Amino acid sequence: MKERTNHNLSKTPYIDKYTTDLTEKIRPKRQDFVAWGRQDEIRQVFISLNRLEKNSPVLIGEAGVGKTAIVEGICADILNKKAHVPTRFQGKQVKQLELSAIQGKEFDHIGKEVNIIAKMDGLIKEFMAHKDEFILFIDEVHTIMGTGVEGSALDVANSLKPALSRGEIYLISATTADEFMIIERDPAMERRLQPVYVDELDKEASILVLKKRRSKYKRELDIEITNDAIKAAVELSIRYITDKMLPDKAIDIIDEASATANIDGKSEITLRDIANVIHRKKGIPMESLLRTSSTPVDFAEGMRAVVKGQDHVIRTIARLMYKGIQGGQNKRRPLGTLLLLGTTGTGKTELAKQAAKQLFGSEEAMIRLDMSEYMTDNAVVRLIGNDERKGDLTEKIKKNPYSLVLLDELEKAHPDVWALYLQMLDDGHLTDGRGRKINFKNTFIIATSNVGHKRIKDKYITSGQTFTEMNKTDYKEFMKDMRDELIKIFKRPEFINRWKIEVTNILTKQTIDKIVYSKMAVHESSWFKEHHILINYEDVMDGEQTIDGKKYFYEYLSSVGVSPEDGARPLERTIDEVLTDEIFEQLYFLGRKPEDYFIVDVSLSGHAPGTFAYGDSGRKTVQDRRQTHISVKRIPPEEYGNYLLTS
Repeated sequence: MKERTNHNLSKTPYIDKYTTDLTEKIRPKRQDFVAWGRQDEIRQVFISLNRLEKNSPVLIGEAGVGKTAIVEGICADILNKKAHVPTRFQGKQVKQLELSAIQGKEFDHIGKEVNIIAKMDGLIKEFMAHKDEFILFIDEVHTIMGTGVEGSALDVANSLKPALSRGEIYLISATTADEFMIIERDPAMERRLQPVYVDELDKEASILVLKKRRSKYKRELDIEITNDAIKAAVELSIRYITDKMLPDKAIDIIDEASATANIDGKSEITLRDIANVIHRKKGIPMESLLRTSSTPVDFAEGMRAVVKGQDHVIRTIARLMYKGIQGGQNKRRPLGTLLLLGTTGTGKTELAKQAAKQLFGSEEAMIRLDMSEYMTDNAVVRLIGNDERKGDLTEKIKKNPYSLVLLDELEKAHPDVWALYLQMLDDGHLTDGRGRKINFKNTFIIATSNVGHKRIKDKYITSGQTFTEMNKTDYKEFMKDMRDELIKIFKRPEFINRWKIEVTNILTKQTIDKIVYSKMAVHESSWFKEHHILINYEDVMDGEQTIDGKKYFYEYLSSVGVSPEDGARPLERTIDEVLTDEIFEQLYFLGRKPEDYFIVDVSLSGHAPGTFAYGDSGRKTVQDRRQTHISVKRIPPEEYGNYLLTS
């Protein structure tokens, strides 16, 4: 059945039918809609509206920064008769138009179809006639571009242009920076809109917003929110909810914590309640979430638990972190900047990964860029983007401002990239290809390089010491030579001087053994917890002497899983080849069920070579030719405990 337009005695039938009265919507609870922390943006909107021509401000900002909240705040200020509201706008009502409201098919009283352009023209005429009463608000204003009658060049934007250019209506609109580019393709439309940029609120302003909203939760849900909870909602959302903006993401956390508390019969929201919300959303351990500045964490100890044989580098990273957290570094620059030199496979990437986990709570907080992929003339554009594409680096930091950035093999990047990074290290920000300033002040930057790898090997061979063991005078002299070598490669002393520089140790036999034990502990724990698998390493007889099977097998892994040219990189692959792949193949053919339990017998055949010889290339000329033997057996659940006690 045809829907017909309803003509009544109203002077503004189109406005009544197709718009929402935002002013009346917030009138009953106007105190909840004050736009705290947005006084500058509200002032700029009123200045734009107060112009005699082209008086159409457009709020431009990312989703979640509070563009609609600013418009609601304007309504609240008008209702509350605030002094900063210009006289000509006192008493005005804000009417919001959703484009979907005028897109439906309708017919007039004689059965003629009323298309979207006709409806828009009717709205514009009424807003012109009642300019002294109404302000039009269009959210997601970019949608007016190209929206019109099928087969016609007319669209909603073209309907608006004449009235906007002559200042015949008041229009406030909103969109994101990316979507404003759609409007920019039409210069005539762009000229009619006055941008008011809405940045994400900072931490202090967001805390103020939540404190001002506290009474709403008390009134609606009878929930008290502590100051610690408010501070945690902002700080934890900044760190862990990186795909959304303040203040919305902090408000979301408070909302969920309050709703949960209300259902559970609690009357107060504390820091733990906020941490619980983040824990459910992101899976971050509660222990990490509940850390505060009053409960310091030993970052070095956390890194040493995973990274072996690099104590002097770990200490340097930890001290840079402590200084950055306490604000001891230059406030204009990133939290810390470290250039790691060393031979392949010594743990440079693992150091960065564990540093990210300690500082930002998760290994996922590390953003890795392989600089060998940025060697060409267009490398800078790829990193910061342009009108056609988003920047590989700037976009990631925009979304994840609390991150560790790993610039792998820095020496392979194009020289223009080094110049770009110098700006980042000096100013704490980069300007992306769309003119947006991307903040790097909350990032920790680690770069790696293989520059000087031969000098590093030679120093270890001639001194017989690791860099951790070397006395300070010798290490300082060696680092001076390394710095000179870096300057020869990068040809920019000022760039090299921006970095704290450390050299990772070549892996000693003792370090290799620690790495094997650490890796295998992780694997064995996972197999036990997730698959009910216990490993039994069979002891080995050497004459009349019995050698512990686990120790013997781990030494075998040290022999075949680590090499002078690749360091510890092949170890994970070796564990898969000699253990994991065979174990799970046998499990497959045993027809494994979730409730099953297994014992895996592991043994070696053959003899270990007494010594290894190395050729000029650094490769072993005597190979370890021992063979692994795996036997997987299902065991009854009632006997599993006995195996557990003896393994």
